[in-house]
Amino acid sequence: MPTQVLAHPAEQALVLLLPTELYTFGGTLAVLASIILISIVPGQGLGRIYRGFRIAKGFDIGVAPHLTSLVSTILFFALLYVGIHGPNDPQSNLLPQVIWTGWWVGLFVLQAVIGDFWRWINPWSGLCWLLFNGDAPLLRYPARLGAWPAFGIFMLFQIFLLADIAPSDPNRLATLAFLYWLFTFAGMALFGPAIWAQNVECFSVLFRLITSLRPVHCGKDIRIGMPGWASFELAPLDMARALFCLSILVSGSFDGLRETFWWLGQIGINPLEFPGRSAVVWSSTIGLILANIIVICIYAACVQGGIFIARRFGMLTPAPFAPAFRTYAITILPIALGYHFAHYFVSFLVQIQYLAATLGDPLARGWNLFGLGGLRVTTGFLNSTETVKPILLINVAAVVISHIISIAMTHHLSGRIAKTRRDLILIQLFLSILMILYTIFGLWLLSTPRGA
Repeated sequence: MPTQVLAHPAEQALVLLLPTELYTFGGTLAVLASIILISIVPGQGLGRIYRGFRIAKGFDIGVAPHLTSLVSTILFFALLYVGIHGPNDPQSNLLPQVIWTGWWVGLFVLQAVIGDFWRWINPWSGLCWLLFNGDAPLLRYPARLGAWPAFGIFMLFQIFLLADIAPSDPNRLATLAFLYWLFTFAGMALFGPAIWAQNVECFSVLFRLITSLRPVHCGKDIRIGMPGWASFELAPLDMARALFCLSILVSGSFDGLRETFWWLGQIGINPLEFPGRSAVVWSSTIGLILANIIVICIYAACVQGGIFIARRFGMLTPAPFAPAFRTYAITILPIALGYHFAHYFVSFLVQIQYLAATLGDPLARGWNLFGLGGLRVTTGFLNSTETVKPILLINVAAVVISHIISIAMTHHLSGRIAKTRRDLILIQLFLSILMILYTIFGLWLLSTPRGA
């Protein structure tokens, strides 16, 4: 028999997709900024800004980074212990929270914006300094290998992160983290810490590249400039590092693409009935590799296209392809950073709470370390338009500003190759178009529905 039903209000979650008006505005702003920079500013017109100004005299930090690295090594093994003996739930285990939230998301951004934290906290340099300081390497590293091993290992890391069935499983993650630490320590012991970090240890190579983007650099002098000013000292990169820069961008972008309804439709999966990561291991692996190949080829075509059209219209100084390819690659990093931030920002706001909560009770024994044991994770800020809109605006700003920085860096580096304003515009024309389209693509990834 029919009976009376008592209705009650409930919280309504918002779908965190970039609104069309912000998506359109961001793309338009990127296009306008690019046109202005290319057409109006002279090739070396940014030189004074990008030179970096001395603001203070530097100071000798001595062995401090080695000492903090030793502390980091101890904490690293403590995290491995927690990973193995702590809760099986990744949300309640400190190891995956520290690695994926604090390190991969948080440190990545801080390294590029504030300072070279990796130099202080990497878990190898201090121990190597303590054990092998001043000792000659036992083996000579083959110079012909260059940084290709680091590039290959980084690709394997991305496959693990994006395609493995359980990259956050505490035991699985602890095992792989220890094996990688052991592999790296053995390499540093045999070939020398510096040469191994420069060519094989992929995260040292990664953080060395992205830390060049930060505006303030400390050395003999403390200097400040526009973001990316110190990156010009690295250009032209060797080919392995040039491809590394492109891979950083592609891997982050593919992480967003593989979650979209469009991608899931391409691999024959109903996004509303996602079967789990085990069903997409091979599609994610092959997709990531193909995405890298496609973007590298498109980037190469844009570099060659700019050189060709500049020569076609009478470029005075011939520009070889390989040096141009390796010179412009560093300008990809700001876009990679901007999308890395935008892609992870919302999840970071939630996961950092889990990290704090697990820090208060890492072994789930009812502890209340640092007064964090009673912390309750909330996602209430994602249920209100007033709080969601600023988050979306921050994401748009990150993508667009990173694009503008990238265009400015490209424009400045073009001044090394082109001597006339016409050549300057022509040689970077296709690269600028590529960057504009990639920015719009990044905004589209933030605006399209996701199902995984």
